[in-house]
Amino acid sequence: MAPRARKLFHALAAAALAISIAGCATSRAQQQASEAEAAAARSEQSAARAEAAAEQATLAANKATEAADRATKAVEDATREINRVADHLEQMAREREALAHPHRASHAKPAASAAAPN
Repeated sequence: MAPRARKLFHALAAAALAISIAGCATSRAQQQASEAEAAAARSEQSAARAEAAAEQATLAANKATEAADRATKAVEDATREINRVADHLEQMAREREALAHPHRASHAKPAASAAAPN
């Protein structure tokens, strides 16, 4: 082969090699881009699922709060009723004690009757 042809052959071979390497790099970049897009899509789906789960958790928390509020009110109502009944029972016990032992109550009676105008 003539030196000129040899140089041309080497130049063509180098150009072909450069083109094939560039083609591989482009193919690799495209593959990486595709993988990145797929990963982004998976992340988006995960975020959407997490958002839906958070919304459900918020709804459940709101319902639990409402139930706790109702339970608190029921406990308060029950406490008031228990206190009312206890006060009534104490009053009945005092009245029963006064009837059973009138002399004990008589000490308190004069002071009460002296304070009350006739």
